[in-house]
Amino acid sequence: MADDYQLPSNGNGNGNGAALNGNNNGHHTESSMKPLLELYVKASGIDARRIGADIFCQEFWMELYALYEIGVARVEVKTVNVNSEAFKRNFLGAQPPILIEEDKQATYTDNREIEGRIFHLAKQYGVPLFEKDQLVEKCIEGLYRNFKLFLRAKTEFDKGKKEPSPIEATPPQIKTHCNRIVEQLNGIDQLLADRRTRYLVSDNMTEHDCELMPRLHHMRIVGQRLLGFDLPHKFTYLWNYVLTAYRTAAFIESCPADQDIILHYKEQLNLFYHQRESLQTPTKTHTIPSSVLDDLTRLGIAASN
Repeated sequence: MADDYQLPSNGNGNGNGAALNGNNNGHHTESSMKPLLELYVKASGIDARRIGADIFCQEFWMELYALYEIGVARVEVKTVNVNSEAFKRNFLGAQPPILIEEDKQATYTDNREIEGRIFHLAKQYGVPLFEKDQLVEKCIEGLYRNFKLFLRAKTEFDKGKKEPSPIEATPPQIKTHCNRIVEQLNGIDQLLADRRTRYLVSDNMTEHDCELMPRLHHMRIVGQRLLGFDLPHKFTYLWNYVLTAYRTAAFIESCPADQDIILHYKEQLNLFYHQRESLQTPTKTHTIPSSVLDDLTRLGIAASN
C-alpha cells in the first residue's frame, strides 16, 4: 500500500525505508516520548517509489519537517499509489495528504484537520511556525489560483502547437491573467526588499513559506515548460527568496522531480504526455539563472547555504 520514503542526506530522494526521528541534541522530550506522525503523500505517476507533485502534500511535509528539525516529533513520510486496491481499502476513498498518529489512534484526512494537528504541536512546543502576518497573507493570497487560471487559458490557446506561443501573441484575456500574476509577484518582491529577511515574516520559516515556496517552484517549472513564462528576472528579491527555498532542507527533501511536476499538471489539463518524458532521468531544478545570481551577488543579498 505504501512505501516508506527515504530522506537521504543529499536530498535527492533515492531509496526506501527511512524515517525522520529527530535525534538532535537539546530535545524537548526523549525520542520515545515524541509523537510519531505518519504523512501519506501521493506517489509519482511515473515511478511510484518517488513522491508526486501534490502541492498540499509538500506544504504539510515542510511543516512537519520544521517540527522534526528541532526535535519535537518523529516523522515518517510514505508514498501511496492512490489507484491501488490496498490504498482504497485502507483509506476508504480518502485522498492524500493523510496524517496518522497511532499513539492517539487518530487519522486526519481533511486538510484543515492536518493543519490543526500540526498547529497544536507547534504551539505546544513553542515553535513559531504559525506566526500570522496580515501583510504577507494579502501579498500571497490568490497567487496560485491566478496562475491556474492563466495556465488553463494559455494551454487551451496553445493546444496543438509544438511550442508555447509568446505571451505577446495571446488574446487580451490571457495577457490580463499574466499581468495579474506579474503584479502580484512584484508585490512579493517589494515586501521582501523592504524586510530584508530570509523568509517572508522573519529569518525563521513559517506556514506562509511552506505555502508559497512550493507554489513558486511549480509556477517556475510549469511556466517554463508549458507556458513560455518565467518569474521576471528584474524581481531580484523574489529570486533571492527562490534561492532560499533551494537551500532550505524542508523544501529540498519534500520537492518532487521536474518530470513529476510537469506530469501532474498535464494530467489535470488532459494534455498529451509523451512516453519519452517518463523515461527521462528525474531531475530537480534547484538553481536560478546565472544572470540573476550575478545580480544578487552584486547587490550582496544572495541567500547563504
